[in-house]
Amino acid sequence: DKALAPGDHLVDAAYVSADLLVQSVQDYGMALRGPTRPDVSWQVHVEGAYRPDDFHIDWEQQWARCPQDKRSISWTERLDAHDRPFIQVRFSQRDCTPCDHRALCTRIKSSQARVLKLHPQPQHEAFKAAQAWFESDEGKHQYRRRAGVEGTISQGVRAFGMRRSRYRGLDKTHLQNVAIAAAMNVDRLVAWFDGC
Repeated sequence: DKALAPGDHLVDAAYVSADLLVQSVQDYGMALRGPTRPDVSWQVHVEGAYRPDDFHIDWEQQWARCPQDKRSISWTERLDAHDRPFIQVRFSQRDCTPCDHRALCTRIKSSQARVLKLHPQPQHEAFKAAQAWFESDEGKHQYRRRAGVEGTISQGVRAFGMRRSRYRGLDKTHLQNVAIAAAMNVDRLVAWFDGC
């Protein structure tokens, strides 16, 4: 009614990236809420393996400490192939090579040491906060509201052909979308009257 943007925007996993989490708050004052993408590293599937969350990160001093209490030897800010910044943290070969827990930490050659790839601090912290929110009882309860949105999108795509425009031009496409929305409302009213 007041034409105000929501404080929280419930989205699917495709929109929950570290960059977008920070950018949506900075540009729109809106927190993106949704499931974060799962960690697909091999460490997730091996019990006791050392994931990046197991390392202590000191952002001010720019170093990391591994679960075996060894400190990193370098902290380098870099750009990836898409010009997005990341932080590369390297550990000492002298510490990693003889480590008894090496098999739980890294699968790179024995002549090399563990390397961590981190988002910059604002993105890193935003992503961790998003994970914690979604895994909390409050987050799960709030995210249930998205089910109605997903159901509407699914019905529009599967039953009414919303994925593809039948016409050329924005005006005709807009008219098609309005007609589909009206048809969906009629379909839902009929289902409601029939007790479905």
